[in-house]
Amino acid sequence: MKIISLKKTTSTLDYVQKFIKKQSKIREDLIIVAEMQLHGRGTKNRHFSSPKGGMYLTFLHYHNLMPAKNAFDITKILSLVAIKTLLSFGVNAGIKWPNDIYVNGKKIGGMLITNSFNGDFIDYTIAGIGINVNNDLPEELQDIAISVKQVLGKKIDLKTFIATFIYNLQNPENVGLYDRYLIVLGKKVKVIKPNGDTYFATVSGVLQDGRITLDNGDILTAEEVSIRLDD
Repeated sequence: MKIISLKKTTSTLDYVQKFIKKQSKIREDLIIVAEMQLHGRGTKNRHFSSPKGGMYLTFLHYHNLMPAKNAFDITKILSLVAIKTLLSFGVNAGIKWPNDIYVNGKKIGGMLITNSFNGDFIDYTIAGIGINVNNDLPEELQDIAISVKQVLGKKIDLKTFIATFIYNLQNPENVGLYDRYLIVLGKKVKVIKPNGDTYFATVSGVLQDGRITLDNGDILTAEEVSIRLDD
């Protein structure tokens, strides 16, 4: 596995995508880490604040005949890597479906996962992962986001945090632990449709393909809806 550290970049995701085009014949796993991103992005193309002090990492992984039907296992693995890393530093976190990482009701990290398929198999995965570690959060995010520094009341060594994350990435947990940390499971949530319509239901489970099941019989994908815990 190749690891490249950058002082600054538009986004680590952009860097990896350009790398693939230039090195199309080289199938080597790659991690790009940046001290800061100028245009970090999260799910549904939302801006991801990326000032100095946070962990901004993109992981390129080539698979060996991983069935496409198991694609959601990648989300589970990466979510658990984030959880395990935070636990190593004394931060108890949970997963808000499908892969946002939450602490005390606020988002501490998130990821953007893209898979490239070859027939019935996954060829490679590009996963952009951001975790708020020592970085200061913009005022407009104070009510919805949190950092490791805020949770612990002190800064931690960022290089050690990133090294721990990469170690856990190379030694992943069993995907069966995903449900244990899923904070919406069994909880009443607000379901928000793309047209703005909303309704309330209780999450009853997660299917193998990543769709959630609700107590009203609905089965939903993350692309179709957003959900929020009912306060």
